[in-house]
Amino acid sequence: MLPEIVARLNNFTRKLVDAKPYLSGFVVAVKDPGSQVGAVEIQFSDDSFLHYPGVNVRHLTREEVPYTYDELNQMGLPPSIIRPDLVSALGESADEERAPVFRMQANVVEGGLIVSVYLHHCISDGTGIGLLISGSVLTDDFAFDRHLDTRGHETPRLSMRLEAFAHHKSVVRQQLSYSFANQINDRQLKSKAVETASKVPGRVTPRGRGCVIAFSLSQLTKLRAAVDKHVDGNFVTANDVLQALIWQSMTKARIPSLSQELPVTSSKLLIPINIRNRLKKPLPESYFGAAIDFASVRLPFCHLTDTSMPSMAQTALAIRKGIDNVDEPYIRQAIALARYPDPRIDVRDLQASNMDRANGADMYVTSWEKLPCYEATFEMGLGQPDWIRKPWSKDPGSCIILPYDKRKDYLEVVIQMTEADMARLLDDAEFMEHVVRVID
Repeated sequence: MLPEIVARLNNFTRKLVDAKPYLSGFVVAVKDPGSQVGAVEIQFSDDSFLHYPGVNVRHLTREEVPYTYDELNQMGLPPSIIRPDLVSALGESADEERAPVFRMQANVVEGGLIVSVYLHHCISDGTGIGLLISGSVLTDDFAFDRHLDTRGHETPRLSMRLEAFAHHKSVVRQQLSYSFANQINDRQLKSKAVETASKVPGRVTPRGRGCVIAFSLSQLTKLRAAVDKHVDGNFVTANDVLQALIWQSMTKARIPSLSQELPVTSSKLLIPINIRNRLKKPLPESYFGAAIDFASVRLPFCHLTDTSMPSMAQTALAIRKGIDNVDEPYIRQAIALARYPDPRIDVRDLQASNMDRANGADMYVTSWEKLPCYEATFEMGLGQPDWIRKPWSKDPGSCIILPYDKRKDYLEVVIQMTEADMARLLDDAEFMEHVVRVID
């Protein structure tokens, strides 16, 4: 039975590559980036397209994963068990000079299968990975037709067709490649002169811990209703309220660990936002490339540690305002900094890559809640997946709201903190009253 399942998975993977040929390629550094330091491009050819490697199959030993599939299922597939070096065809930070774009691996355990999908972070975003996993990319407006029905007519050779496909992709992406001439820069970004806590001599990086926290949907509904009474008729979403709860609770737990050498009095929350429909000329919802910008909200500790309903309502409103601020002028500022770097500005601050989450109080929350990942079957004939997980990492201060499974009455969130901070969070009675399960 396994060979047949793997054959189906290979067939599905081949169809994905046929629809998006650059999935067969590699991410490489641009040889002459000019002022755009760190610029990369995707390189693929008819040879890489035609000879794309099949799905890697790995039989996990009992020493590597000492559980059956049924046992893993009952445990909720703990992320700590599925380390990237075990289940992924490539590591989480595959940033070599020539990094593959896309790989899949079938991990066989006793009684079941764990399928991992690797997509280079330069290629797409959360929305894109959802489109890929669900198979939506097979039928969108940008799908390449490898086996074109010519109806008796001639077509250009494959390499020319692939070049035309790549050019069309670049044309579509031009919407994300220009900035306004009359533009005001009001985004608050760090100066390169700022010294982060991680550079303090002798500072030991604390151990990280990640947990999947399952929030009761009924409790979250009650929380939103309570918050709604204090927003003075303004609109906040259920996601805003959940992020407010997470941000305030995590901040309370993290404050005792903060360094006294570099006083920290506030926390910044960065939220990746899908910008496909936030431009005056929107990108198609099926656009597969990366199209995100980060909403930014900063609040003082004195506010975040007050978990009363009026305070939480103000936090949710601040989050909603930050998200609503991600409009075209805001987005064009980020594009301008990417195209014309300002030597005084640390452009890494645009995407949270310079945040000191281990020793500081800043954090980010990524929401995958609406991604259709639980609709994915990979055409293997096994039905819907039991669990969607991000392979294990220990990146303090980062959170991922996992895709929602309609079969369950809770919503899962990956929360990653230092060990000491996580212990305090799980001891917080106000926070835990919304939680029905913790998967370590």
